[in-house]
Amino acid sequence: MGSEFATLEAQARELSVLAVGRPESVDAERLADRLAQGRFVVSVVGEFKRGKSTLLNALIGSEVLPAGVLPLTAVVTELVYGEPGAVVEMLDGTRQPVEVGDVADYVTEERNPGNERRVARVEVRGRWPLLEPGLVLVDTPGVGSVHGHNTEVARAALAEADGAVLVMAADSPISAEERGMVRVLAARGAPTFFVLNKADRLTAGELDQVCRFVGEVLCDELGRKVDLYALSARAALPGRPSGEAGEGGEFDAFVSELQRFVADDLVTARIATARRELARLGGAVRDGVIIECAALDLEAAELIRQVQRFRGDAGRQRQGLEDDRALLVRDVDALAVETGRRLAAFAASAPAEHDARLAATAATAPRATLVDDLRAEVETAVRGSFEPFRDAEAERTQQSWEAIATQFRSRVQARVDAVRQAAAEVFAIPLPQSVVPAVSGERERFSYLFVHVGSVNEGFDRMAARLVPDRLARRRALARARRDLAGEFDKHAGRAHWDLTQRLDAVRRRLEAAMSDELDRAVEAILAATAKAEQLRDATDHERTEHAAGTQRLLGVATALANDDPDDLRRP
Repeated sequence: MGSEFATLEAQARELSVLAVGRPESVDAERLADRLAQGRFVVSVVGEFKRGKSTLLNALIGSEVLPAGVLPLTAVVTELVYGEPGAVVEMLDGTRQPVEVGDVADYVTEERNPGNERRVARVEVRGRWPLLEPGLVLVDTPGVGSVHGHNTEVARAALAEADGAVLVMAADSPISAEERGMVRVLAARGAPTFFVLNKADRLTAGELDQVCRFVGEVLCDELGRKVDLYALSARAALPGRPSGEAGEGGEFDAFVSELQRFVADDLVTARIATARRELARLGGAVRDGVIIECAALDLEAAELIRQVQRFRGDAGRQRQGLEDDRALLVRDVDALAVETGRRLAAFAASAPAEHDARLAATAATAPRATLVDDLRAEVETAVRGSFEPFRDAEAERTQQSWEAIATQFRSRVQARVDAVRQAAAEVFAIPLPQSVVPAVSGERERFSYLFVHVGSVNEGFDRMAARLVPDRLARRRALARARRDLAGEFDKHAGRAHWDLTQRLDAVRRRLEAAMSDELDRAVEAILAATAKAEQLRDATDHERTEHAAGTQRLLGVATALANDDPDDLRRP
């Protein structure tokens, strides 16, 4: 593994040097630095006052980070394994050692408002076993507070991280800002842990509801179910009474999973993340160089004409994508209608299958428990009959969705190919294929809901029913149970249809956005390359020749890196 790290670092260094002057150069240099240090950086992110600093203190078992009732963290703070101490790095690159107890003077909004001290970051070192394998935990400012600069710092830290822990709060579940961060994390594909802090502020029932809600939101954004750790970081701090976290606290489970990740997956994750990032940078550089070189060979007037021609081709593809999206909406709506029709038909026919069991229960149940026994029989009938049908219907709908989505993805792939082919023809160059991402699925959120709403006179009615002759009472109870059974099937068919419809809508919107981004990236990358060529238009012949020669080595390196994508997202 060590040799592979060295190879990846060398590749990142080479790309950084050869691509100097391009934005990819800076990213490659940062990647090389992380690889050289053997670091795997995990940023702890979230809105302000989610308890990120407290969680980090609990994880390392030492209260080295300031925490309080006001938004505190203003500067990125890195927790690193090493000889105990702290170092402040300034924006001008200078570094100075400080006492760990003085860290708050540099990283908090109260003592360093607006980062007036011009601090770039603070590194706090300690002999913390969790970090010994090279894990670096980063405390970031909270997003969304009144201090706008904190949000920018947090987003920058997230962009540079190899992994993340998103910290939310049980008493203020996931916000729009946090949903946006989930989307960023999903796009990066970096290892991510999801924590619901402050679980001790809710009752067990409330916490269960919040966990289900947050889990559904995360699944909507990610297209898959994730582990959500509901815990109390405050209760897990050193010296706090055990059990203070209350029911639902999962701090130990979170620590165990983090330790397992560090022990089993950390090296693999480092390598995969580095390869993926190098492939992305290499592909971007490769495409830019190819187009730049071709554009430089054109006369100025001809370049302007060809760029206008390309813009026209790209505009037609973008318009065509709108037509594709309309077809996608039509197909998904038709699938939802068909699903609803099938569920309604099932709800109408299913009660007849259970009539004999209801009648038998009505005839044999003790008079004192007749109503309750029939109600239990109704619930059993709905669960036992509806469950297999709903599962089959969900599977059928998923398969139909995948066929629709794959068709839409193929249309977008064709448009991306057309855009790149248009550029290839305009500039008379070969452009490697760029493969758009695969289709993702969506987990259902269906659960049974049996709600009996009695009248204010229900107790009196039950008492009066005892005065009715036995045969009449059983006949009335059976009639009521039959109505309830039909109503429950109809209600649950409606809920299942709503759930499936919501899932379809969520994945459709996510797919539309992802595919639109793919087409936009293809167009904008080509236009950016032509813009750079136009900037080089005023260069002398010697400078242009020198530029062309200098890019040949860069092109070779970038192409090799792009072809080494572990996810096979780009292939020549």
